[in-house]
Amino acid sequence: MLNIKLLRERPQFVAERLAVKNFDATEIIKIINELDQKRRETQTELDAILSEQNLLSKKTGALMKDGKIAEAEEFKAKVSDLKEKSKLLENEMQIVSSKMNEQLLLLPNLPHISVPSGKSAEDNVIVREGGSIPEFDKSALPHWELAR
Repeated sequence: MLNIKLLRERPQFVAERLAVKNFDATEIIKIINELDQKRRETQTELDAILSEQNLLSKKTGALMKDGKIAEAEEFKAKVSDLKEKSKLLENEMQIVSSKMNEQLLLLPNLPHISVPSGKSAEDNVIVREGGSIPEFDKSALPHWELAR
């Protein structure tokens, strides 16, 4: 799976590298970056809510300690509301992250810089060969027959 940071910072580079192997990734990259932006915004909002929730919880404890129960109950109600919001945001984060991962899985790995452009296996270039190719007589079985 490709690194989201690479897709965020160099989307054109990724699209160009995948185009070498005749894969149009521009739309998928656009969707991934939109989902990533949504995920980051949701995470920021969630972090702010959790921070406020922690602060109010501490204040509630201090008020209870001082015997200011009425004020503490108000803070408890606010904390309860914040917990509901945080649950909704966590659910949204999970959905967005899942969609983003689905899109990321659609992208193949980037071909190396030395890989030539091409649409089929015939366009590949042999860089090096090792060993010798054995020659079999016509009675030799193919590998799928040998495995039976």
